[in-house]
Amino acid sequence: MQAIEFETIAHGHTIRIPDTVPDGVRLRVRLLMDEEPATTTEGDLKALLAGMTEGLTDEDLSRPREFGRELPEWDT
Repeated sequence: MQAIEFETIAHGHTIRIPDTVPDGVRLRVRLLMDEEPATTTEGDLKALLAGMTEGLTDEDLSRPREFGRELPEWDT
């Protein structure tokens, strides 16, 4: 018997088995759950947005200076 350990988040009461597990293999599954749900749930937009900037620098987050379309040049 072999044992592997991986972490995943359940979506719609399903979990994804790693691709290294071949089809037709008999599995024994043990679920270990945290007491409280994950902090980034579908309804928690604020926590999701706050987590998007982790590891980025100020340069990564700066907006390019853009003034819209350039003024057209008319032939005279």
